Amino acid sequence: LQHALAADDPSSTQMSLARLPRSWSQIRRLAQKECQTISLGQLLRQTNSDDASLRHNACWLREQLPIRFARRIQDILQLPHVVVSNPNIGSILETYVNTFESVSSFPDIKDSDGEQAFLRLIKRELVDHSQGTRLVAEGYREVRGLYPHIKLDDFLHDHFTTRIATRILMDNYVNMRSPRPGYVGVVRQGMRPLDIVQDTARDILDLCHSLYGCAPKVEYRGNLDCVLDYIPRHVTYMVRELLKNAFRSTIERRLARGGARSPDDLEIPKVAVELQQGDIHVVIKISDLGGGMPKHVQREAWQYGWSTIGQAAESETAVHEEESWSWDRSSHRAVSKKSELAGYGFGLPLTRLHAQYFGGDVFMQALPGLGTDMYLILTHLKEGTPSTEIDDLSTVLYMTENSRGEPSYKDPL
Repeated sequence: LQHALAADDPSSTQMSLARLPRSWSQIRRLAQKECQTISLGQLLRQTNSDDASLRHNACWLREQLPIRFARRIQDILQLPHVVVSNPNIGSILETYVNTFESVSSFPDIKDSDGEQAFLRLIKRELVDHSQGTRLVAEGYREVRGLYPHIKLDDFLHDHFTTRIATRILMDNYVNMRSPRPGYVGVVRQGMRPLDIVQDTARDILDLCHSLYGCAPKVEYRGNLDCVLDYIPRHVTYMVRELLKNAFRSTIERRLARGGARSPDDLEIPKVAVELQQGDIHVVIKISDLGGGMPKHVQREAWQYGWSTIGQAAESETAVHEEESWSWDRSSHRAVSKKSELAGYGFGLPLTRLHAQYFGGDVFMQALPGLGTDMYLILTHLKEGTPSTEIDDLSTVLYMTENSRGEPSYKDPL
């Protein structure tokens, strides 16, 4: 990145204060190009491992990824100067610019050698973006610590919507070369949600025992044999966030009451997980007796950056475990256990965003003084069904931007 004045856009005062990339003119030009949308059904039908399909997908990504990254770069640069100047947000901007320049400058893909070179590039870019959500979360927390009135929920919604979409496209392309049994691209056919819930619950139970010395038991109810076609990583993330909240609130409410000589003496209420299957949805209900939430807190809980961990986490090195935006699945860091359990306040809004991305949703029913029921509704993504042909959240966003000829976010200042 280099310092530059926005001489070609004198009306953009905010832009002139930011650090503009050397490729700014090309970024602006490509951001105005039409972004081609693609449904999940179309993506799955094009997922084949033959050389022609691989080259076709590589060529499409080489053309379309720069447009997508250019629009997000413009979004970031339109944020208030104090946000763009934050080192963590600046790191995100630099990574996006580097990806834009690497992909847009890649030569035409004419043969297998060119396609394999492009595949190596995409794999590198996935790793480079591995810390994206953590950096955004840390940067947002730092900015709001100085300027609490700054709220960027609209920007963050669009940013993470396109991040999920881009991750699906790139991951699907990488997986095309080595088809996995039971998968069509990134979608697992006949996936048993119970398996994911149980695996995730075991991990969080271990974390609770390490942190608190105790953990609630989990009771499973309903249609435990239900199945659906879905992206396993998305389900893992959503279930993890909801279980983390249920476990932590249950334990901490019981600890606050006291009366036990040791954690082993605590009588901790169970967390209940109920699964039900409908014609086009699977519903996962997670219930706890962790005290619930007042009405005003329930509204705040869906905002980015809200967290019950409070000021105690400020001195800790917190890492929010990413999922579909955790582009590198192998990255690990030493983390504060309490921060890992509580996160940055991005868990609930991102869980809802993932569910809504394919037409599902998340609902909360909290009874203050008693507990909380969380309903996770997942849409069955069976290939060839209408649910894979509907406009997902990124398609709606891209179509809106195409009609306007510009990115959707506008500087609020």
